[in-house]
Amino acid sequence: MIQPAAFWLFPLILLPGVALIVMSTSARYAQIHEELHHIIGEQENISQIYLVHLKMRATYFRNALVALYVSVGLFAVGSIAGALMDFLSGPSMLTVVVLTCLGILCFIYASIELIRESVLSLRVIEHHLEDIMVVEEES
Repeated sequence: MIQPAAFWLFPLILLPGVALIVMSTSARYAQIHEELHHIIGEQENISQIYLVHLKMRATYFRNALVALYVSVGLFAVGSIAGALMDFLSGPSMLTVVVLTCLGILCFIYASIELIRESVLSLRVIEHHLEDIMVVEEES
């Protein structure tokens, strides 16, 4: 168990896990940009529903990234505030707990947005497969 004097370290323990999620989400968000540039460069005949799905996926990723960044910020501020209050001999536990809980709530929101994007990605894949099956049936 963390000693009350070092309680401000707790949010820092969570940062590496959040950082991994930030990195993977950023990479997936970059793939959306690459996909869009491919569509623009190829001037392909893309269905309207596909473009709507692409925009929705980008929005989910953006929302998740913003929430993850806020989460990281809250964890960092919680640790700094706790350390400063500890150094000044003030009560830091409540501050650290509140900021850490807010950071965790942001993380949960980001997770929900990533789940929504995953569900939408499956719909996009299903739509593509249906298009392929229709083309094969017509051939």
